[in-house]
Amino acid sequence: MPTLTTIPELFAAQVHDRRHEVAVSSGGSTVTFGELDERTDRIAAWLVAHGVGVEDVVAVELQRGHDLIAVLIGTLKTGAAYLPLEVGIPQVRRDKLATAAGAVVVVSAAGRPAVNGGPPVLALDDMGEHPPFAARRVHPDGLAYLSFTSGSTGLPKAVAVPHRAVVRLVRGGFADLGPDETFLLLAPVSFDASTFEIWAPLLTGGRLAIHPPGPLVSEELVGTLADEKVTTLWLTAGLFHRMVDHHLEDLAGLRQLLAGGDVLSVDHVNRFVARHPSIRLINGYGPTENTTFTTCHTLSGPVAGSVPIGRPLKGTGVRTLDEALNPSETGELYVTGAGLSRGYVGQPSATAVSFVPDPFAEVSGARMYRTGDLVRQTPEGIEFLGRGDRQVKIRGFRVEPSEVEREVAALPGVGQAVVLARKDSTGENGLTAYLLPAPDEDEPESLPARVRRTLRTTLPAAMIPAAFVTVEEFPITVNGKVDPAALPEPGRVQRDADNEFVAARSATEQLVCDLWAEALGLDRVGALDDFFELGGNSLLAMDLISRTELVFDVELPIRALLHHPSVEEFASAIGELLGAEGVAR
Repeated sequence: MPTLTTIPELFAAQVHDRRHEVAVSSGGSTVTFGELDERTDRIAAWLVAHGVGVEDVVAVELQRGHDLIAVLIGTLKTGAAYLPLEVGIPQVRRDKLATAAGAVVVVSAAGRPAVNGGPPVLALDDMGEHPPFAARRVHPDGLAYLSFTSGSTGLPKAVAVPHRAVVRLVRGGFADLGPDETFLLLAPVSFDASTFEIWAPLLTGGRLAIHPPGPLVSEELVGTLADEKVTTLWLTAGLFHRMVDHHLEDLAGLRQLLAGGDVLSVDHVNRFVARHPSIRLINGYGPTENTTFTTCHTLSGPVAGSVPIGRPLKGTGVRTLDEALNPSETGELYVTGAGLSRGYVGQPSATAVSFVPDPFAEVSGARMYRTGDLVRQTPEGIEFLGRGDRQVKIRGFRVEPSEVEREVAALPGVGQAVVLARKDSTGENGLTAYLLPAPDEDEPESLPARVRRTLRTTLPAAMIPAAFVTVEEFPITVNGKVDPAALPEPGRVQRDADNEFVAARSATEQLVCDLWAEALGLDRVGALDDFFELGGNSLLAMDLISRTELVFDVELPIRALLHHPSVEEFASAIGELLGAEGVAR
């Protein structure tokens, strides 16, 4: 049998060997490899009937579920590549990404008109019947998918990932794959961690379990792990830390847990290893440009100092080089091998800067990717030291502050803007925007609120600054540049909500308002305010629930915040648990 080197080829091999075995499960329903193969053939025929060809880009705007997986495979069978778009991102952002990627169609659950002359929108609900379609043969270097990452120039960059890079990922040898493993699709499909979650099981005969779409609630995640009997789980560093803090016992059913996307806390790693020594804990590191994982380190015991990012996957090479591109024990990390993407779609200059000729290669024309990450070579593996530029990870997503800076500076009323990354009260990264009002700005006191509201319509949540600070001037260094160290630390920021402020009307509501204001870093919170509309997220929710339980001496499921997101509703739920609504203990 010839070597299988593309995603459709590897999937077809599993269909042949495991036709009647479950490939995907979600919400109590299952699909076998054979059933999935037949449906993806029909989807491929449907796309081809709408003109989709080899190397075209199909934007996919679907929630996590069976349909999403079928469309991704169907797209690849046509020889095209998929661009995953997260459902619910601002329309302006969505259209910008689809246009930048050169998408020829958008696949959505239901029909909607194309916007601003963009690609036509195909409704999956209206697909109808189509004859089977034989997958087109594509080259291993053929385009498989696009993944956007924040750009240092202020523009998002579409990373073009070929089939061979995904094949390298599933053959990387860093984790146990195969028919005995059940993986969970938890990451947003636009996040390149989903590449591992989806293709590792489907291309090796494992089962892909899908966590329900919607806001992440830790108790629902725990339920999915148990119901689906998940054996392999990937978590962002922030979510890993909170699961260790609040649900350490609930991870006992796993065989493998991979965590990464940012620096892992030594304390949380050691607590996990001490409690679950039989579970394989893997610290995974890698930029999107090298297809999800570049290096991995398996934790076999407690660590001290920092958690190594380990050694390269099979088919991947790494080099630590100084500024003159000489090998060095400490320096910038460069990556080579089969995992490299093609570069950035439509941005040849940015590609040339990041993907440089490899002076050490034996093959002419070989490239290496400069990660911008500073590392040190140690006997235990590579140690991550930090970024060499301004890039930062926020809830697992790579964010370039200059991209946010550019968006902010272009808004009415803003004369100049500086966006910096800072740690919040929980130790997680967040952005702070410093605003210098334009000379003709008449209401500078309301400028932060107006900027925040506009950004909600143009940027994803991870890129919206957590704090906005208005300044009269920017401190300047002797070199004439803005001095970040001299900018003030953000204090409590002004409440920004669409509803009118209503003061707390009971002791319980007031205490909830105070807890929320502290967690969100706001000057005040009103009785009718919504936690998530104020900027709350699932990670903050876990910490807030824990704090609330201590203050009120109650056991409160985290879904109570999801189902009762306003102060009024949340306080009422607490009151019912206390046995006397509106009375705090």
